[in-house]
Amino acid sequence: MYIICYGKSPKAVSTGQILLSKIGGRYVTGTELMTGSFAVSESETECAIIMILPLEAAIRSMEETITEKTRDLPVIAVSPEGRFAAVIRRGGKIYEKGTDEVYSAVVKALGPFCFSGFEGKDGITGDLDGIIARYGMSVNDRTVLEKVNASIRSGERVDVYTDLPVVFADPVIDPMTYSLHSYPYDMRDDFIRHYKACREGKAESSVFITCTYLGDEEDPNNLILVPKILSLGIEIKVKTDPGYCCPAIRKSLVNHLLDPKAVSKIACAYSARDSEIVKGIAGELDAEVISFDADKLNKASVPMEMTFSPERKNDIATALAFLAGSEGQIVIRKATSAKGLVFSAALNSGNIVLP
Repeated sequence: MYIICYGKSPKAVSTGQILLSKIGGRYVTGTELMTGSFAVSESETECAIIMILPLEAAIRSMEETITEKTRDLPVIAVSPEGRFAAVIRRGGKIYEKGTDEVYSAVVKALGPFCFSGFEGKDGITGDLDGIIARYGMSVNDRTVLEKVNASIRSGERVDVYTDLPVVFADPVIDPMTYSLHSYPYDMRDDFIRHYKACREGKAESSVFITCTYLGDEEDPNNLILVPKILSLGIEIKVKTDPGYCCPAIRKSLVNHLLDPKAVSKIACAYSARDSEIVKGIAGELDAEVISFDADKLNKASVPMEMTFSPERKNDIATALAFLAGSEGQIVIRKATSAKGLVFSAALNSGNIVLP
């Protein structure tokens, strides 16, 4: 068994020396990993490169330092403190069988405090099923979803486009799986234009994570994921027509370029919680009903002034949306009508975390 350790920090060097003393091999620094001549014979099939770096740095370095001599060698990432070890590239050809033996030896050498819960790319990233379940995302086409999941599992990089706050889980592994393209909220028109261009001409499937309404046209190529992260605050007058409310809300959301499938909560005052209108809206949008008492609503610090109705001190609908969205961003304020329906919408605070 033979390992080639790479890492520059004092902690990495110390961890590398422990591995070398227990397994055998050599340590390289600087650019030697890219240009060095490795003493690995054809019979030494239990061999691997050990990148003693944070996971993201190890993945980047693996991509940058690959040569014909190292292309088939398995690559194992080890944190500089020796707290985790992960196979980030399995060996090819004669080295494939030895990957597990080397990995097991590395984990054993690092001791009982080494975390080794993920092994191989599948274990590090996984497909999109987990994130879809976590955020209650609607899926435009299950066949396209399976196609994208198969690409991820096979090691292909996938383009992800979003106009929402999306971050990567820690440790960050975006260089390995996802190419993330973020559009600020005020660039939503550019986001929509790019989606239409992908729908009309791009051959490879891309993933769009958004609450923006992209139309009802079928898209057999691209995957559209709509997370349920909108909260609606609703005020309803006594004589409001129940049959008017659901279509009016849906139409207003679409007019504001928001997808009705993104609504997760309907917020109302306690006095309206059991209203058939509120229940009907929640059922139509497949949303949860939550309530707040008058005192909390009156004290809510909604981050905007009453400019259109200065005689009113409290904007109840906006306060409801603001509180239900954990004080998130207000995206619709006071969509009103002569028929007694008033509502606001907030984008829930927090980030969507990609695996």
